[in-house]
Amino acid sequence: MVIADMGEAEGMVTRFGVWDYVIFGLMLLISMAIGVYSALSGGRQRTADEFLLGNRNMGIIPVSMSITVSFISAISVIGTPGEIYIYDTMFAWSLISYFMANVLVSRLFVPVFFRLHITSVYEYLEMRFNRTVRSFGTVIFSVQTIIYMGVVMYTPALAINAVTGMDIWACVISTGLVCIFYTSVVSIIANIFQTTYTSHPDILVGVVSVIVKGTLEMGGVKEVWRIAQEGNRISFSDFSVDPRVRYTVWSILIGFTTVDMTFGTSQTIAQRILATGSQRKATLSLYLSALGSSVIVGLCIASGVVMYAYYVNCDPLTMGIVQSKDQIMPLLVMELFGDSPGLPGLFLSAVVSASISSLSSGINALAAITAEDGVKIMWPDMHPRTYARSLVIAALLFGVVSIGSAFVASQLGGGVLSLCLSLIGIFNGSLLGVFLQGVYSTRCNPIGAIVGLLSGVLFVGWIKVGSLIYPSSSGVNVLSVDGCTMYNATEIMVVSEMISTYDSSSPPVTSSAVEEAR
Repeated sequence: MVIADMGEAEGMVTRFGVWDYVIFGLMLLISMAIGVYSALSGGRQRTADEFLLGNRNMGIIPVSMSITVSFISAISVIGTPGEIYIYDTMFAWSLISYFMANVLVSRLFVPVFFRLHITSVYEYLEMRFNRTVRSFGTVIFSVQTIIYMGVVMYTPALAINAVTGMDIWACVISTGLVCIFYTSVVSIIANIFQTTYTSHPDILVGVVSVIVKGTLEMGGVKEVWRIAQEGNRISFSDFSVDPRVRYTVWSILIGFTTVDMTFGTSQTIAQRILATGSQRKATLSLYLSALGSSVIVGLCIASGVVMYAYYVNCDPLTMGIVQSKDQIMPLLVMELFGDSPGLPGLFLSAVVSASISSLSSGINALAAITAEDGVKIMWPDMHPRTYARSLVIAALLFGVVSIGSAFVASQLGGGVLSLCLSLIGIFNGSLLGVFLQGVYSTRCNPIGAIVGLLSGVLFVGWIKVGSLIYPSSSGVNVLSVDGCTMYNATEIMVVSEMISTYDSSSPPVTSSAVEEAR
């Protein structure tokens, strides 16, 4: 809770209550039940094609929703509002980039992949160049996905820590174990339907609830807009070409379109596209996923504006109430709905459920390329049932590795959204270049492909490392604490310590409690 409100909101609940845990647990059980049913129902995981591609007969709507959630869900719900809170609404230009990118992917890559009838997109690299280029592509994608899964796993841990007081690394490990169990028993069919019937509704209900309740608390849409405008959070017309400016029209339209295009050559998304079984269904799925992505991210941007208006006079980040901008949204949820049993639990279940979907997508893709680009090459005559079991074993191993990568992700800094985008740019951006060269240039040879791939990874990675060592403050807006009750540094530390160790059985943290702690 914001310190300014502590004396005024005596008794407000700032941590999960019984009903929150019930709703949270129930939603996770539903997700788990889908996986268990998939494993026990039979007939859907006996072969690699069933496990990885659903026999290439998946529907357009489920696949489009799965594509949407595979990358933007939990990270968007937590990370995007934090970006708006610190910067401004220039991020809204990214909504256009989803459509631009998916149109390009449907024209440039989808016809090629379906014509070749492949399972791993990196099979194409061997067909076009040689096995060495394919191996490089597989390794680079694997490294990127493992680190990315660490970010995805770390994101719900931040949220759980903010609203329950549970140790953040206990959150990471428990979330990871749930994901390992889920992924090791589900096929792509179960993952797609879990995404359709649990993740999407949870996300929409949670984010819309924050927008509506927060707007009403602040006195309406006009008041929220006025506060955001006065705080320089409303901006849509920055056409600067200065590369040091974080968000401009050009950096978003060009940068985000390129980032979104990389999904077309990423095994995680391509696997879902191929699961439709036809080029027409794949194209329609991409267009619908662009619409879904725009809706979800648009709502997340709106929630960031509401979040800024709510905390305009008492920034919890400056006051040390939270340790990261990615924890402000969970804090806001608890302040808005702390007295509404079950709603905070619904929000957190949206974050965790979406993270499970994203992790399952990533682990499933890693298992696919491990089997197709490794196991099948070394043991081409392996029995189909044995080959399917090797996929499950690979999924288990990658799940364990992803827990370790979450610890790495926590040390990289910069917010989960910007970190995710950087990872995609470093690794998938370079792979996109190789695919474009392979498909549309007859002069590119294997040596050129490898040199270009490694040069791209090293150069963009060097830029990212430099930004971590010498971070830029360009575009960061003022955060005020003028409305907070002023305490000295020791008292703020006391409050932060009380909140970080707080549990649902403790009395609310109030100003009188702070006075006693003094």
